[in-house]
Amino acid sequence: MLKLLLPLLLLAPPHAAEPAKSLDWQPCPGDGVVAMDCADLAVPITPHSGRTITLKIARLKATGPRKGSVLVNFGGPQGQQIAAMRSRPQIFERIRASMDVLTWDPRGYPGLSGPALDCDWGFLRTPRFPADQAGFDQLAAANRARADRCRTTDPALFDHMDSGSDARDIEAIRVALGERRVNFIGTSYGGVLGQAYARQYPHRVRTLYVDGTGNHSARDWERELDAIARDNETFVRRFLDWAGPGTERRWQALIAQAAREPIPAANTTYDGTQLQALAFFKIRRGPGQWTPLLNAITAAEAGDASGFVPDSSDPNPGVPGGGVKECLDFPRADHRQSARTAERLRRIAPNTGASFPLAWHLPLTCAGWPAPVTNPPSPLPATLPPLLGAGTWQDHAPTKRVTGQVPGSRTIRHDGPGHNLFAGMANACVIDHVSRYVADRELPPADALCP
Repeated sequence: MLKLLLPLLLLAPPHAAEPAKSLDWQPCPGDGVVAMDCADLAVPITPHSGRTITLKIARLKATGPRKGSVLVNFGGPQGQQIAAMRSRPQIFERIRASMDVLTWDPRGYPGLSGPALDCDWGFLRTPRFPADQAGFDQLAAANRARADRCRTTDPALFDHMDSGSDARDIEAIRVALGERRVNFIGTSYGGVLGQAYARQYPHRVRTLYVDGTGNHSARDWERELDAIARDNETFVRRFLDWAGPGTERRWQALIAQAAREPIPAANTTYDGTQLQALAFFKIRRGPGQWTPLLNAITAAEAGDASGFVPDSSDPNPGVPGGGVKECLDFPRADHRQSARTAERLRRIAPNTGASFPLAWHLPLTCAGWPAPVTNPPSPLPATLPPLLGAGTWQDHAPTKRVTGQVPGSRTIRHDGPGHNLFAGMANACVIDHVSRYVADRELPPADALCP
């Protein structure tokens, strides 16, 4: 292990920790595998607002002599973070030897914090790319109507659901705890919250671990989309090489056929982009799904794409959560820009194209959104202490584009499928590295691998 040797002046101002607010810790509502304490914290709904909302914070107390705390967000984005921590306390055993582990149910989402927006938080289908401006305008109108129904609950809260607002909530939690610096674990979309905090409060970061996260710190968003397309193409190359000669040619011919005339499946039809998205979903689950996918391609060539139907209640590609946070965190595009980007990505990545959510789902489901983008991607400060990241076949590359911005950082690679190594997969090797980093600021060697 490589011990971090950092100038203290880069880590925090020389003054002592701020006095903690009075947090009234009580047993958390509900049952769990281990006992957790909860407390309420009032935070401003906007930076200069006199109105507050209430965050519910949960704590797994240190089991040994306490020397600090770590905040966790498990991603989604979603509420119910307290329930997520309650369901997997074992991954924090080593960290808890010297630190409290805390999470909170984020603002606006269903959970123990309040108030919650009255929105449809369920599965949201990804529309097909519209053929013309009129089709795009229809999508935008439908999106605005859907968002307005949600926004009516609490316009000020709806407009401040971005990860930048979450970062200010994290800072309020730090102050309430009386901690001088923050240790933060952000898995999946939780890494976007971590990046937002690192941009706003770089001098308050002690450690920041991101796991399977997107690069919300890109300097040029279109170039980042190109990079994601190349990542996906590399991922799918594993399947195509396994499937043998001729499969790539067949696959691209099937995509082109479906683009001209969607192919029937069970209770629906799939165009080329939908087939690409559904195939990627199967490929990323690992080699166990590759034979059924190859069979699905053969059946689709004969006119039946039912083999691409996912194991879910909805046969169409989509994303849960309604986009309430994502539409404030990521750039939007008009019809012309969206179409140009899609065509460029199809040239860059002929096997996967523009079928990933940041190039397809968000531009089409956030068009017409009634609140502006308030937390767009931007680079991380170089003055941050070294970060730690981890990723699988699917997400090592974008995670490394985050950590690679900060000198001395490390990114662990898992040579296999999956997502969310620390919390979702509970990878013992990753948990060991993260525990050392958070507790003692020890980083693994460069190019570390975890089985």
